[in-house]
Amino acid sequence: MRLLSGIVAFWPVALLLLVVSASPLPDCNGEPRKFELTLTWEKHAPDGFEREMALINGGFPGPLMEINEGDDVEVLVHNKMPYNTTIHFHGIEMEGTPWSDGVPGLTQRQIKPGNSFVYKWKATQYGSYWYHAHQRGQIDDGLYGPLVIHPRKTDPKPFSLITEDPKILKAIIKAEEDAKPLVLSDLRHVTSEENWKIEIAAGIETPCYDSILINGKGRVQCWSKEKIASLLTPDQKTFLKLGNETALTAKACLSGNIIGNVLAAGLPTNLSAVPPEIFDVCTPTNAPQEVIEVTKSKCSQDKWVAFNVIATFGLITGSFSIDGHPMFVYAVDGSYIEPQLVHAITVTNGDRFSVMVKVDTAGDYPIRIASTATAQMITGVATLSIRDTKEAGANATSTGVEPYINDVGLNTTSDVVFFNQGATRSFPPDVISPVADRTFKLSMKVAGASYNWALNSTIYPMQLDNEAPLLFEPDPSRHNNVTISTCYGEWVDLVFVAVSFPMPPHPIHKHGNKMWLLGHGDGEFPYASVAEAAKAMPGSFNLVNPPKRDGLSTPPATTGPAWMAVRYHVTNPGAWFLHCHIQSHLLGGMSMAIQDGVDRWPVVPKEYLDYH
Repeated sequence: MRLLSGIVAFWPVALLLLVVSASPLPDCNGEPRKFELTLTWEKHAPDGFEREMALINGGFPGPLMEINEGDDVEVLVHNKMPYNTTIHFHGIEMEGTPWSDGVPGLTQRQIKPGNSFVYKWKATQYGSYWYHAHQRGQIDDGLYGPLVIHPRKTDPKPFSLITEDPKILKAIIKAEEDAKPLVLSDLRHVTSEENWKIEIAAGIETPCYDSILINGKGRVQCWSKEKIASLLTPDQKTFLKLGNETALTAKACLSGNIIGNVLAAGLPTNLSAVPPEIFDVCTPTNAPQEVIEVTKSKCSQDKWVAFNVIATFGLITGSFSIDGHPMFVYAVDGSYIEPQLVHAITVTNGDRFSVMVKVDTAGDYPIRIASTATAQMITGVATLSIRDTKEAGANATSTGVEPYINDVGLNTTSDVVFFNQGATRSFPPDVISPVADRTFKLSMKVAGASYNWALNSTIYPMQLDNEAPLLFEPDPSRHNNVTISTCYGEWVDLVFVAVSFPMPPHPIHKHGNKMWLLGHGDGEFPYASVAEAAKAMPGSFNLVNPPKRDGLSTPPATTGPAWMAVRYHVTNPGAWFLHCHIQSHLLGGMSMAIQDGVDRWPVVPKEYLDYH
């Protein structure tokens, strides 16, 4: 029985606020908090297989950036790779500094090999974020790292909704200050450019990876035919039947035949251009896995540890859990929420979940991430190692606790509780407009080839380095399928409609500010506005206290169309990117530009205008 009660005192009815006594980092005394990142292209073997990839300051993932809310920030990037690049600070709204958002062709010119670039911005937010390349598919090459902004001492915190016990609160506050990053990532054994060339030559997507890493560590796992067969999901069985096949490949993937002749049916393909190791060959490795050590002292009756779970995936969506340890999710995408006590969380590209965990019994507990994507079964494991100074001999003992999730991310018992996005409530509560000033319906579709995706019927063109970024030369009169223009202060609804199917979920990320999830559903969206749709199907919408995210996944369109509606407030003028965060979909054109606040366009500093 998976009991969630008894972890802390009963939740209080009153909504109490709690503040922190001091910031974890010393004050900068008015000076910017500075970071220096040197990007190199080297051979590295994070899962035991050596490949060429991006390293940051000689390591992978990149170093943790720690910042205090209110800091001015300067990040000096030296590009010593043989490729152009940029750095985007994922989830950072760049309020007043859109030229530091890091999107080539939209907010800056690329950083060429041998050149350097300084990103300057102010930490107007708190919470868990990450930084990554925004040049082609370089996330798949390992160019990313974690970032945390510690809140001001005056920021209201939601921990009194967990307990009012002063001793427990003190332990929880300390845990948040020392929150440990858990960077979740998927890894291929080919570079992003090599994989893109394979997709173009074959005319299909290649949705299979080689390993899942936690904090840059992991190994290739090859499962028996019997294990793979025992874990087949209904969707996988359906695709196998449609492809006249009976089993996944040795890599636990749908085959190239199914991708080409079922998912890409009717489109030109050349499956002979796909090397066998992409879909079919699995070679196990035995590389080290991450171990997070937590020590309980004799004086510590209530020991808590906080993790910032950061999903840097190039493709997958997965289930995350820690065996034997329920988690209070207290922040999502960097913003506090009313805590949810859960056993597992569904995470996808770009997501951040801050979780609080009570640690009791000494032992080693698996930290699990299991892909829930239909295309492939794949898992990653780390270890939470709890040491207790008063329990001699218990430190190295395996606990044998039953997992909450299995190797395809499904609950192992009926009482396992997953994070409920629909029940997410901001803390403190948000106030949003009950109506929108403007509505844009965006038609998502496959566009000409299975690796080409359109966010609104048209593939977004790749921006060349010799082109002036849109931020530098805005065009308020520009109206087309890949550009949206808004005015300052407007409330804008975006309705994403999957018009071709079968279509997987798309994790849609908006730069510049967060979005509220108003509703989603199956079928057509024949309405001119959310207000009209809400009258026709009121049960499908939450217009009062909807979840707030900077990335939201559209529902899968399995047998017919599907839709998702979001709302945002135009308060941060500039040129912002809206795109699917799956790397192959972004490479394939699934993005748009938004000119927010064209009537209050920012003046770009000369140092950015003149950068080449």
